[in-house]
Amino acid sequence: MTFSILIFSCNTNYKKAKQIPPNSDSLTNISSQKKTKPVIDDIYENENVKIYGDTTITNEKISYTLLKFEPYISFEDFKVSITDNSSKANLNLSSNNNASNFRSRLRDAYKADTSNFAGHYTFVYWGCGSPCQSSLIIDRQTGKIYDSPGASLGFDFRTDSRMLITNPPDKNGYYRDDCFYCKPIIYVFDEKTKTFSEIKSKN
Repeated sequence: MTFSILIFSCNTNYKKAKQIPPNSDSLTNISSQKKTKPVIDDIYENENVKIYGDTTITNEKISYTLLKFEPYISFEDFKVSITDNSSKANLNLSSNNNASNFRSRLRDAYKADTSNFAGHYTFVYWGCGSPCQSSLIIDRQTGKIYDSPGASLGFDFRTDSRMLITNPPDKNGYYRDDCFYCKPIIYVFDEKTKTFSEIKSKN
């Protein structure tokens, strides 16, 4: 997995330089001041990247870093055929221990949607705090309900793929590296076991 770094500055307000009259003693004072020389060293490090720069810069000038999310697999690698949703089985709320607690959400999603995940499943998710989202999936062929991953910053999924991304990056493919819950995680759904497995990066 390849990462790129963006560094954003919080210090966006600049003050106009104070004008100094000619022949002022202030000119002598300013010229006599020693400028701080930059010291180049390691200013940021995680398991994927090191950033070297001027360590004399104040921490307040760096707000956060963004990492580029570039997985080595894609939704296309887990394609499935689209199933006709003209008919569906009755929703089986007793098939999952958590389903009864969210029966209204499950019923509404099952009633309103055609399949939206992995060919013949309805992926249902809802907020459970901030930042928190829970989810379940419904097999439209049997009406049974299965567990699926939770997330902090939402989900990305396809009707014709078994791949699921929790905490997806922004539209430009970047995510914040300064919070543990911002990192995108890839899961793949196993049709036989009806379970999700996390896919680790190659790094």
